[in-house]
Amino acid sequence: MEYLEFKDPLFLLLLIPYFIVLFIYIKKKFFNRTSAIAVSSQSIVKKRITFRTRTYRYLPVLRFLSILFLIIAVSRPGRGIQYSSVKNLGIDIMIALDVSGSMKGEDFQPKNRLAVAKKVIKDFISGRKSDRIGMVVFAGDAYLQCPLTIEHDMIKEIVDEVDFDTVGIDGTAIGDALALSASRMMDSRAKSKIILLLTDGMSNRGIIDPETAAKACKEAGIKIYSVGIGRDGRVPYPGGLFGKKYIVNHFDETVLRKASAMTGGKFYRASSSGVLWENIKDIDRLEKSEVDINVYNEFYDRFELFLILAVSLFFLEIILSSVFYRKIP
Repeated sequence: MEYLEFKDPLFLLLLIPYFIVLFIYIKKKFFNRTSAIAVSSQSIVKKRITFRTRTYRYLPVLRFLSILFLIIAVSRPGRGIQYSSVKNLGIDIMIALDVSGSMKGEDFQPKNRLAVAKKVIKDFISGRKSDRIGMVVFAGDAYLQCPLTIEHDMIKEIVDEVDFDTVGIDGTAIGDALALSASRMMDSRAKSKIILLLTDGMSNRGIIDPETAAKACKEAGIKIYSVGIGRDGRVPYPGGLFGKKYIVNHFDETVLRKASAMTGGKFYRASSSGVLWENIKDIDRLEKSEVDINVYNEFYDRFELFLILAVSLFFLEIILSSVFYRKIP
């Protein structure tokens, strides 16, 4: 990171008296001019107008510029460069998000389950400054949306774009989602690896069952934190004769509890947006990163140019006053 700074900024306070003197000089020179000798008419005093007579009055500009550049030079402007060295990348996190049709349930009024889950995920990502985060979405099949990365803004943009059409096959392939998430962390050297699973249904599709996937996660040292979204019973969904229809929601809590416990993680149940956010914050508190960041600062002086300008303008004024604008008594 580069930035402009002054090594001795206190010298910039000299600009206060400098501008006061400059203001007084301009005011006296251009606005309070009076004749030294009173005459009845300007026509009595005739003088030849030349380039030298026109520009002589601006000669002090060189002096004021010379002083200005001298003040800047003694303040030692320069280019500061800051380096950051991160010794520990913290935790690797794969988010597995359910985008099946059941996530259209509107028991999180006024938004559906997917919209609320996406908002909570983005807030969670914002709080994990030093962690690598990736994302898998699943319905009847599982797809990688983003590999592990530290570019959190990019992940949040991907979260925004996720919708019910992201996966073409409906259903809930929880086992496939866990297996795919785990496969993306096999080469990870992070001190801790977790899968954050958000789903609202029971596993009914996929090649791998959740228990087998959980065993693979355990062998790889990956914890599963699963969050069951939505409430049981009759849940409003879009559609129907009056724009709403009610479907009885079924949730298989046992499978998710077992998968989480097997890997040393936890299971949560969220029946409202507030509870969902509290659950995610609890996971955030449990899995804290320990990052050792060393910051280095280097400074490169750039005062030479201003000093050269100040000296050059000073001698230029002396030469012009002595030669070109010299007055003969």
